[in-house]
Amino acid sequence: MKKIIILAIIAGIARPDAAGAQFDLQGLSLSDLEQAAPYQAQAPEPFPVRVVDWSKGQDDQEKVKFGFISKAERQGYITKASLWRPLESLNLATIDFKAGPYESNKYRPEEPVTCKYVPMDEAYDGGKPNGMTRKFKCQDEKGKKFKVKYGADNGEVITEVAVSWILTSIGAYADKMYPVRLTCPDCPSDPFKSEKDPGSWPADSMVAIEDKLGERIEFAANSGIGFDEFHFVEDRVGAEALSGMTHFFSNSDNKAPNQALACHKKDIVADAAGKASCLKPVIYLQDMGISFGGRGIYHNSRMNFRKWAKEKIWDDPARCVLHLNKTHTSSLTGTDSTGRDLHQIGEKARRMMIARLSLLSREQLADIFIAARAPQREPQHTAEEWADLFISKVEKLRKPMGDKTKPGFACPYEVVPPNSAQPVQDPFNNY
Repeated sequence: MKKIIILAIIAGIARPDAAGAQFDLQGLSLSDLEQAAPYQAQAPEPFPVRVVDWSKGQDDQEKVKFGFISKAERQGYITKASLWRPLESLNLATIDFKAGPYESNKYRPEEPVTCKYVPMDEAYDGGKPNGMTRKFKCQDEKGKKFKVKYGADNGEVITEVAVSWILTSIGAYADKMYPVRLTCPDCPSDPFKSEKDPGSWPADSMVAIEDKLGERIEFAANSGIGFDEFHFVEDRVGAEALSGMTHFFSNSDNKAPNQALACHKKDIVADAAGKASCLKPVIYLQDMGISFGGRGIYHNSRMNFRKWAKEKIWDDPARCVLHLNKTHTSSLTGTDSTGRDLHQIGEKARRMMIARLSLLSREQLADIFIAARAPQREPQHTAEEWADLFISKVEKLRKPMGDKTKPGFACPYEVVPPNSAQPVQDPFNNY
């Protein structure tokens, strides 16, 4: 109860300030983007000494579990789901981006963390995690289990931190990602590959800890939600803008399990029979590991400055059709069941994307890229260069035709309607 009261007080006094980006925002009204107070980062504090007692704390057995629900129930949640927090609830001027974008940062960047290994057969159904990204589960001193993504050459360790921090900062929902140094005395050296050498984990390894937003609402394991289902969402503008963010970050691996329909723990309630329901369902981009890159052999590359710089924003700027490389693991392909082009956005979504992405200043973006370890990724570029590239891409959203963009440019539709997709031209029709 104390936590609820405190959060309510904070929400009540929060100001709608936001740090403005360092470029022209011609065409945005005051309602699109609130002016920001100057950003002042605080010097990092020394890491507290953590005394680990593995005998204390177990996972909470009392929490309400959703279990699987029917497709009809799920569709009802999708319809009323929230995709964005209100602009007035954001206060970027008070955030120290050297520490993290969350109201409560469990770990600071590069903080040393010690955990106890959770065997694969205990951590995952079937004894193996989904996907190809190296990961495992560990247990902290309170008994809480969390996911660890690792690998010195694993670009997703960097990418997921950067995207999660940016999305959280601009008001989208996201899992919390913490870039820390992990020591695990009983972990194998490469748990995702083999558990045959327990106790061989390299101490002080660079990893990212993932703290889930809440419970997923699903009809089957890892069913997630594809972008081809976003037409069910009542918030059409928010849905188009969130889809647009996937294009902006060049995230080509956006199959349904990589987006989540979920519920914050505080919003889960149970009826007299113990059946769980969600007071405020949310939709968010749960796995954005293949972002900030460009065309690769299998997927887009991860956190590759040169390739992301070459990726265009628009396929058809006049029609506001965004660009995204095609892959076999994308739910952004062709049209949805209502005949909408899944790559096309309306003017309201374009303006929303510009307003949200412009909330972060160059300095704040640089702090995020430093915390995510982007400058350590080959080919190496400074955090400031990453920030400038980010800002230049936002500018291309604002001016789709570059310097040839006419004053007062607007997308053809305010909101993209059903049956708006243009048929593919048959090259043989002229014969």
